[in-house]
Amino acid sequence: MDHDGDRQAISQAVLDALDEGELRDLLVQAAVQAFNRGYVTLTPKEAAKALGCGERFLLDGCNKHGFPYIGLGKAKRFGPAELRQIQDMCRVPAQPARLAKARAARRKSS
Repeated sequence: MDHDGDRQAISQAVLDALDEGELRDLLVQAAVQAFNRGYVTLTPKEAAKALGCGERFLLDGCNKHGFPYIGLGKAKRFGPAELRQIQDMCRVPAQPARLAKARAARRKSS
């Protein structure tokens, strides 16, 4: 077996030894490390999934609302810094619930 074959066999043995939860955790950890090191840029579809929004929302945000992105020709890509900035732009400050406001108003009037 060549070096690549050995590496592939070892990798497969490790993957076979992990249960589904452990494998998922390992994949997420590897993806986060690669992403945080700037090795990865995501397509709009992947970035939307990472942000938990729709692809159309993300692209409209880039085109109409100034969401940051990496432009590669006509293609839009998103790195860690861009995703964090988009999250910050979409952050909604905490607001008291309507019920809490109504209760506070009743207390003041009593």
